[in-house]
Amino acid sequence: IQDVAGLAKTQLPIELADRLVRHFNAAHIAGYVGLNAIGQGSPYSKTYFFDHYNEEAKLLTPAEMKEISRHDMDNSGLCM
Repeated sequence: IQDVAGLAKTQLPIELADRLVRHFNAAHIAGYVGLNAIGQGSPYSKTYFFDHYNEEAKLLTPAEMKEISRHDMDNSGLCM
């Protein structure tokens, strides 16, 4: 992520670079939610982990969140 972020910030228009880095960071956080053990529960839930960091870092806009809402992060992304 760091390599792509550095390259994006120096080679792309700032708006596009910022969006790319936000999306990379959101995907990284979503990956932790996807590690939930099926049926076991986990501290990495969408509500208490992904949504918390998304709100704190302003990674995805409400429109972008709507786009990914069909994916079931809390169940290892089984419908992705």
